Amino acid sequence: MSIPTPPETPDPNLDEPTVPPSQPTPPTEPAPVPEQEPPGTNPPPREEPPTVQPPEIVTPE
Repeated sequence: MSIPTPPETPDPNLDEPTVPPSQPTPPTEPAPVPEQEPPGTNPPPREEPPTVQPPEIVTPE
């Protein structure tokens, strides 16, 4: 005994697919917090590197 197959119906979305309007998705992670120095701490003063090359010490052989 064979099972009759129903006739195929054309897909109405084939030529003009209807896509539901997408909702904006909320972020899954909180926004990153920028790093800040703790209050009351001052960074050490920045020292500028020397502009002159230090002399090279050559040991006689």
